[in-house]
Parts: sequence; structure tokens; C-alpha cells
Amino acid sequence: MAKSPKDIQRLQVIGKSLQKLRVKTGYSQEEVSERLNITSKSYGAYEQGTSTPDILRLIQIAEIFECELDELLVGISSKPDDQAKHIASLLQGVKRADRLHIVRIVEKICLISKGKSKIDS
Repeated sequence: MAKSPKDIQRLQVIGKSLQKLRVKTGYSQEEVSERLNITSKSYGAYEQGTSTPDILRLIQIAEIFECELDELLVGISSKPDDQAKHIASLLQGVKRADRLHIVRIVEKICLISKGKSKIDS
């Protein structure tokens, strides 16, 4: 069965997440593939987004990288500290005045999501 463009995009996100986490943890593809008991070529295909790891394999990979499954699947950790670092990296190179506006917007969104503020009409 042919993969839809959305499925291809999902595989690419997973692949980029795998690569990012592998590099972050200091493992080589060979080391990860050995721990998974698969070939380096098979693991490389996961990172390239050309092969699909099954759910049990994803759980094993998450254990190796000491991360949550959602981080593998969507590319962003669900941990607030990790999300803050991600937002900080996005703000790199943004003008100071623009960063201040962005922070105010994020603060407002957080208050709204906590039910402590209402959306301005």
C-alpha cells in the first residue's frame, strides 16, 4: 500500500526526532542498532523516514534515549523544561522588542489555558 503524503511527513518527523535524540545522547547509529538487535541499515532507514518502526521498537528506542514516546512521535518533549529550551532556541535571532511581544502573547495564552483570563474579543 502506498504511503500518503501525510504518512510520509509523519515518518520524516519521527526520523528527525530519532536522529536528534541519538546525537543528543551521544550514540552512533551502530550503537543504537546493536542495542535494538537490528542492522545499522535498518536503524538508518528509521532515521531517514523510509522505514517504519513498530510500536514495540519505538518503546525500546524511547528507553534507550530516556525520553517519552511523544517526543519520538512529534519531535518535541512534553516536559516543561524541554519545551522552554525549545522556545528559547526559537527566539534566537529575534529582535528584543519582538521577543517581548512574543513573551506577552505566550503569557496571555498560558493564563487563558489555566482559566485565569478570557480571550479578548
